Amino acid sequence: MKYRFAKSIGNYGISDESAAYLIENNQSFAVGLSREGNKKIAWVGFDQYGIRLECIAIVFIDALYIIHLKPVEAKEDIDEVKKRLW
Repeated sequence: MKYRFAKSIGNYGISDESAAYLIENNQSFAVGLSREGNKKIAWVGFDQYGIRLECIAIVFIDALYIIHLKPVEAKEDIDEVKKRLW
């Protein structure tokens, strides 16, 4: 599946490649629906450099539209991060 990126995801200096690695190597979980009724899914995990990230994407037929991508503090509990993303 293709990845498309919102312009705002560059705010934290995380590369598209890191986002792709996170998506391809970590389990996703549902976080609701977009305004248009499309599924939103999220990932919390590590990129190829060991940086812990959180990512949210809207699912379209032909692509995942990445709308949120930022580093997560190492001290944050994964379950708490997941609750916050819901």
